Amino acid sequence: MSTNLSIEIQLNALQAEAYLRWLTSQYEQLMAACWYDDKYRYTPQGLRGKRILEDHPHIAGLNRTMRELVKQLRVQGVPA
Repeated sequence: MSTNLSIEIQLNALQAEAYLRWLTSQYEQLMAACWYDDKYRYTPQGLRGKRILEDHPHIAGLNRTMRELVKQLRVQGVPA
């Protein structure tokens, strides 16, 4: 079952920047925990990140949220 969801939130620039920092921190911690997992030991280096994102939808969700937030911050002229 595949359903796409769209969530709209309104944040001021300070909230958006803080949220982006938090998302980035969570993403980095989760990716680091998976990166050295034995499951990915023999995954070719260029494919490891893609494979982790395929296997862990919550990390992929963080990634997409971060990308969209950065895009919106740039549109608003806020350096991200």
